[in-house]
Amino acid sequence: MPLHFKYLLTLQFSLIFFAPAKSQSSHDTIPEEKVAVEKLKYKQQPGLALAASKIFFSDRRYSISGFGEASFVNYRGPKNTESGDLELYYTNLYRFATFFGYRITDKIIWNSELQIEYLHDGNNESKTEFLFEAFVDFLVHDSFKARVGYFPLPIGYVNNNDEPIMFYSVNRSEVERLITPTTWIEFGAMFYGTITEDLSYALGVSQGLNAAEYLSGSWIRQGRVITWGLPKTLSFTPQLNYSGIDNLNLSISGFFGNSGQEQTIIGNEGPQEVKAPVRIGTGYAKYEKGNWRFVTVGTYGALHETQEIAALTGTEQGIRQIMGDRTMGYLFELGHDLLSYFKKRKTASEGFLHNTGEFKLPVFVRYERLNTHLRLDDRLIPPTCPTCLPFPFALVQNNLRIWTLGLNFNTKENIVLKTNYQFRKNLNEGIFALEEGNRLEFGFGFIF
Repeated sequence: MPLHFKYLLTLQFSLIFFAPAKSQSSHDTIPEEKVAVEKLKYKQQPGLALAASKIFFSDRRYSISGFGEASFVNYRGPKNTESGDLELYYTNLYRFATFFGYRITDKIIWNSELQIEYLHDGNNESKTEFLFEAFVDFLVHDSFKARVGYFPLPIGYVNNNDEPIMFYSVNRSEVERLITPTTWIEFGAMFYGTITEDLSYALGVSQGLNAAEYLSGSWIRQGRVITWGLPKTLSFTPQLNYSGIDNLNLSISGFFGNSGQEQTIIGNEGPQEVKAPVRIGTGYAKYEKGNWRFVTVGTYGALHETQEIAALTGTEQGIRQIMGDRTMGYLFELGHDLLSYFKKRKTASEGFLHNTGEFKLPVFVRYERLNTHLRLDDRLIPPTCPTCLPFPFALVQNNLRIWTLGLNFNTKENIVLKTNYQFRKNLNEGIFALEEGNRLEFGFGFIF
């Protein structure tokens, strides 16, 4: 683990154990009967999911929250392991995250996350990852607030709604894992606020991606590398949100920046700097009424200098990654709570793992279509002699059509059991086409 992460972890735990239990603020009037971990209010701060938002709505000076999930994937046919990213083809995943928030003043709030993840592919591969967020929000005015540090970018749907009770499927959708990467955290600053009662904005300014880490089959996903220090280049993540129609939320966002990080390759005329500009536009609509929920997401991406990226990854990885210079993805998802048709008990029975008054049984169907190589530079593919290049090349085209059918069972508002079946097909043809088998998935998740 890098040294600066160790310092951040020490600060995280120091704040947890040595934060004062009382303060002179009106937020700190704590009745004796309250427990150490305050109950969630299920409200969201812009750019954050439910548990991550807890400190902003807490009645206390500090808050402790988090989430956990476990999932199992059974492959009913060929498994594509060529992407090089274990999270896309694991059989078991275990993830736990804890947040610690501290209200320095009513206008200045510290928030941080420590996440640990373990995943494996049977007895073949395994990996343990640590993730850390730490940022400070300055609540200047409703129309202008600022966030500085390591924070999730305000882009797409799942990236800011990534806790397990907030989406139906066992795994995040492939559209937002491959085209608009989820768990996208960068170092920088974010400015956000309201323009009108129904219209809000956010603008992230951050360090950007690292093109040397790109993999052909997962587009820019592996380029999300958190670094320490001042950014070498700046990237921008604008977002607009509209909620002026009853039960409907609309959002558009984007990502614009170079990903070369001042790295160079040897060209025909000597050293050449790689800029590798990335352009992403994405939007979503979510409609919730009664026991129905409908979500649609669309995204389109462009990656420039794919020839230079192939040379850069060949030098850094030993394999030339053939990237798509145009990508696209979209999905439609509809869910409905079946328990709404049954009369609920007048008196709810409640325990640590259940509350009959909060039981839900949503069923859902989702259609996804995506292509990591909607367009690519054919000149990067050796027609007859792959071994003539100084490095071998990788071309993994995920041109997917996916139908997902599933159901959730919420034993409490903050606990969910999940299962779904995916009908998957890779529509590519030819020597670079990879077969995709169907998948049966099971999962469990909670927040607190």
